[in-house]
Amino acid sequence: DLRARGSGLGTAAVTMFDDSVDMIAAIRRLSHFYKHESCGQCTPCREGTSWLEDILIRMEKGDADKREIPMLEEISRQIEGHTICALGDAAAWPIQGLVRHFKKDIEDRIDDPEGYDYEAAFQKAWSGDPFDNDAWVQEHGDGLEYAKQAAA
Repeated sequence: DLRARGSGLGTAAVTMFDDSVDMIAAIRRLSHFYKHESCGQCTPCREGTSWLEDILIRMEKGDADKREIPMLEEISRQIEGHTICALGDAAAWPIQGLVRHFKKDIEDRIDDPEGYDYEAAFQKAWSGDPFDNDAWVQEHGDGLEYAKQAAA
């Protein structure tokens, strides 16, 4: 039961992360998406999504103040339920989950920003280079292979 565990389906999207993922950075990237997608019509969403991302950028670097943690949640509560569409709620809920489940990680990052290994945690986008996953494909690919189509 998700509700009993302090969670929910939110926007009905489920994202799975392993322990190697920096949750502060992951939610910061998600906040960037919501800020970008905001139409700007509602003040709480237009202003609030920018504030959320700005604070999370500082938290990701460890360049924030611990007093900003409850501020981050308060901003999300001021967005939630105060917008015309559901984008505001969708932007607020990941923030609330981050604070609820990863507050200690945020505090640790603020206390010791040098202890954060950006290169180890940063998830780079696909470069376009060929995948080096032949062993995995052999084991799990059921004989299927990706064949690049010839240029037209």
